[in-house]
This record gives sequence, C-alpha cells and structure tokens, in this order.
Amino acid sequence: MIDQKIRVWSEALARGMNRRAFVQRAGGAVASGIAALMLGPALANRSDTASAGPLVPAAPQCSPPGPYCNTDGVNLPSGCRGGGCFEHKSGGTVYQCVVVYNWYTTGCWTSAQGGGYWTCCDCNCGGGGYCGCASYNPGSQVNPL
Repeated sequence: MIDQKIRVWSEALARGMNRRAFVQRAGGAVASGIAALMLGPALANRSDTASAGPLVPAAPQCSPPGPYCNTDGVNLPSGCRGGGCFEHKSGGTVYQCVVVYNWYTTGCWTSAQGGGYWTCCDCNCGGGGYCGCASYNPGSQVNPL
C-alpha cells in the first residue's frame, strides 16, 4: 500500500519535472559552490582599504629626438608597443619604426619619475623622421589583494 503511493508519487514527480532544467540548475549550483570555496580564503584576507600604488604620470619624461611616435597626431607615444618603437604617422603616412643606436648603446635609457621610471627609446621611422617611445614602470612596489 505504501509502496504503491510512493510509486505513484515518484512517477508524478518525474513526469512533472523538466530534467534538463534540473541538471542545468544543479550544475550551476555545484560550480558556484566550488568557486565560493576557492575564493573564500582570498576574500577573507582582503582588507577594506585599497592600495593604488604610484600614479602613472600623464606625460613621459624623456627627450626623444623628435616627437613621440604617434598615430593620432597627439605628441604622446600612441605609436609604440610599450617602450619599443613600432610606427609613426607623419604627413598622413604611417611609417614603420626601428630603434636607433646613434646616441645610446642599447637605443634606450631610463628616467626616474613619481616612484617609478620611464623606459625611453629613440626611433627612426625612415621617411617619417625620428621619434621616441616611452613606457612607465611603477617600480618594485607590489599591491596586495
């Protein structure tokens, strides 16, 4: 008698349930639980105060042999890849650039500013003339989580 009621009840439950939605929800719950377990210690050790570290200065402190290599007409190093030479737009034409070794053995040097330093490089862009690239390095300060 009880067996019959359990059988009827479980059959009604199985027919009324969308198995695909059940499996998706169960999988999502398991994934969320694992993520919470993994992030728990990191979030527990986090302080309520933020440490931003040194600010990146607005303009590089280098003295390139021309403007900064740029592709937008603004004298900031937008045509660089980090501190390395890449391209420069001059007279409406974009030129490929390479490091120049005329003034420094490596073509690059550093310049300290704001708790970090700039890596500056001299570039030659053929018909586009000379320009410079720069990349800011915040120094050795590491921000905690």
